[in-house]
Amino acid sequence: MKKNAFTLAEVLLTLAIIGVVAALTIPAVITKVTKDQYVVGLKKAYNTLKAVEREAIQEHGPMENWSWSTGDDPTADFERYFKPHFDILKDCGATTEKGCWAEEPLLLGGDRWGGGSNFDTERYYRIVTSDGMSFAYFAYGAAPPMIQQGIFFVDVNGLKGPNRWGRDIFQFDVFSSNLGIKPECSYTYDGIAPILTSEVDSYCVNPLKGFCCAAKVLSEGAMNY
Repeated sequence: MKKNAFTLAEVLLTLAIIGVVAALTIPAVITKVTKDQYVVGLKKAYNTLKAVEREAIQEHGPMENWSWSTGDDPTADFERYFKPHFDILKDCGATTEKGCWAEEPLLLGGDRWGGGSNFDTERYYRIVTSDGMSFAYFAYGAAPPMIQQGIFFVDVNGLKGPNRWGRDIFQFDVFSSNLGIKPECSYTYDGIAPILTSEVDSYCVNPLKGFCCAAKVLSEGAMNY
């Protein structure tokens, strides 16, 4: 009886084809899964900030009536209104203490961020929450009636890489109005009108800065870049 079997050449050819297909598809799948994780983290971070906002309003009343800092103490707003409502694992404060932020945050395209490393100046108050996210609050310290009072920066996976704007690092603007905390670039500086979608896209992906990406990702429900 004659037995049929694959020749060695046929087996090797099949394995080679499988290898090529895997090499072409697996990286794309991994990239998509990783991006999806960033999107989930961003949504969670935004929900956390809005929950903190709601609890602070319940305690102190409408944000437009708060006694916002006018520059004498850039961390006063965070400590008075927001900090009590975070579930804090590590508190670095407004110091040079390490362990709350990545050492070298980068822009989306890989360039160094010009705002400094590790957010370790007296104008940034830095914490890590119990779920491993890094938050930094920056206060403008400008006198009222300035509507945008500060910024929340968040790294949705903490000290883990890639530590880049538009990937795991995002920005939220803090308005002393009924807008409250909003994704960067979802509203104009004075909080009166929404920013055009084309402008958000431009700031996010061109020229690979990564700014305004929180607004783009939350609006589209995905990281389409």
